[in-house]
Amino acid sequence: MAKLEKIALIMPKGAIYRFKENNTPDSITIPALVSLIPKELNIKVEVYDETIEKIEKESINADIVVISALTSTINRAYTYADYFRSKGVSVVIGGVHATFNPDEVSEHADSVICGIAIHTFPQLLKDYKADKMQKIYKQGDIDFRNMPFPDRNAYVEKNVNSEDINGIQATYGCKNVCEFCVQPYVCNGCHQRPIEDVINEIKQIKSGFLEFYDPNLFQDAEYAYKLCEAMIPLKKQWGTPANIHVSTNKELLEVASKSGLIAVLVGFESVNQKSLLKINKGFNRVSDFSEAVRRFQNHNISVFGSFVFGLDENDINIFQETYDFLQQVPINMPRFTINTPFPGTPFYKKMKEENRIIEDNWAMYDCSHVVIQPANMSPEDLQQGFYELCNAVYENRPDTNLHHYYKKLPDYTRDVVIDCSDI
Repeated sequence: MAKLEKIALIMPKGAIYRFKENNTPDSITIPALVSLIPKELNIKVEVYDETIEKIEKESINADIVVISALTSTINRAYTYADYFRSKGVSVVIGGVHATFNPDEVSEHADSVICGIAIHTFPQLLKDYKADKMQKIYKQGDIDFRNMPFPDRNAYVEKNVNSEDINGIQATYGCKNVCEFCVQPYVCNGCHQRPIEDVINEIKQIKSGFLEFYDPNLFQDAEYAYKLCEAMIPLKKQWGTPANIHVSTNKELLEVASKSGLIAVLVGFESVNQKSLLKINKGFNRVSDFSEAVRRFQNHNISVFGSFVFGLDENDINIFQETYDFLQQVPINMPRFTINTPFPGTPFYKKMKEENRIIEDNWAMYDCSHVVIQPANMSPEDLQQGFYELCNAVYENRPDTNLHHYYKKLPDYTRDVVIDCSDI
């Protein structure tokens, strides 16, 4: 039997946290992992989250270190992992990058968790204690009934109020196959939690506002309607990513508004219809965008709009076209990203086969840096056009962290990428 008395959970930071101005975690990954640790193992847990604190790795003393990372933070995960393994400490790495690239990640970890860890993480810990931990744990069929609720007290020793841990997820995966998106693949299908379980979890959340992390909560209109209906008595306000077509479903929109929905993040993606067709998102019609925003706002629902640049049908004019669109359509808050092929996805494979990958530093894969050769402009024009549009749009929005993030960039290249020199 292996000694397993203490676990250290580590969340590395990425570039977007460079100018973060609060100490509230941006995900429920660590609270979820804490909740999955079998109580019968009697393990002490210590939390280290770079998105809210500076980590002194030398002060960490644990039997096993568990790291969750995105592609843009995986380099830091590797640096931590290599350090702890050099000290004889076992390391586990999970997260989106690990899910798509288990062989690469396994070079830096004693074990890799792929996909949703509801069943695999508890099993890994039991296997570790029994001296039979596997090299790779892959997600199989998941029973979402009665899954443990995230431990919202996980950050209590970091002076983070449990009320601020207000994230929740009811569904996983997405039926759409938009070319650049990882969601159709990362969760091994689409999954729904029982509505009763979701409601019971909401009742335990102290915050008056909930943030749903579902990639496409409304893709099953019947499920979404029943969930919203059940939320009405709870008198919470909430926000979620949403498909544009929710705006055309009058009954669903009304019950969602009545249940407390006050904000949606809509993936408009582009104001160029040819671009939408090329990325398998032709169901979005640019001609419908203005009316969709109006319908949401008429129900007192703010619209956060997401736009992607560097799509194959984009040329240098896309930045002015998007700016002009935003002057005409009153989206409450636009959000901009650069088309990024995440390693392990079909899109990455396509870009690799076309010899269009120009950057292999995973820290650059943060959706704010150009890592591919665009089809109709230079990488430099794409990078500069992106930042100039961000500055033009956000300069009159001093209330958002995005304003500070883009305004503080000395140039358009690597200066914002967080390296590993401070670990």
